[in-house]
Amino acid sequence: IISDSGGDISIQAKTGEHSIVAKDDGAVDLYYDNSKKFETTAYGALVTGSVIASTLTDTSNSGNVQLDFSTYQNFILTFTGNVTITNPSSTEKVGQSGFITIIQDGTGSRTLAVGDQYFGVDGDVPEISTAANSIDVIPYVIIAAEKILLGSAQKAFSDAS
Repeated sequence: IISDSGGDISIQAKTGEHSIVAKDDGAVDLYYDNSKKFETTAYGALVTGSVIASTLTDTSNSGNVQLDFSTYQNFILTFTGNVTITNPSSTEKVGQSGFITIIQDGTGSRTLAVGDQYFGVDGDVPEISTAANSIDVIPYVIIAAEKILLGSAQKAFSDAS
C-alpha cells in the first residue's frame, strides 16, 4: 500500500505497518516488522540494532592475495603458503576499517608481505605468529586512496572451536 500524506510518502507491506516512510524535505525511514531500523538524518544516518559487515572467509591462501574492500570489510585468511597481500585495485573506501585475521595452517611458518599501499607501524609489515594453527588479528583503516594503515598484529589467539 502506497500513500501520500502532506508530502510524506509511506509504503506499507501490510495495512497499518510501515515499511518505508519518506518525509517531505526530511528523513527516510526503513522498518523491519513495523519497527524502525534505519533513518537518514541531517548529519547522516541512525541505525537501531546492529550492522554486520561482510566477511570473506578463505581457507586456502598462498602467493599473491588481493583483498576486495568493495565487497568485504573483514577478512579471515588461512595461510597455506607464504602470502603477499597485493595492492587493491581501487576498491578501498576512505574511512573503511576492519580486521584481517590470519590463520596458519597445520604446517605453520608462513610469512606475510604487503604491497606498497599498506603502511604498518614504523613502516614495518606487521609481525605475525608462525606456529602451526596460530591465529592473529591485524586491524586496518583506510585514510586515503592507496593508503591503508595496518595496526600491529594481535597475536596467538586461542582456537575456541
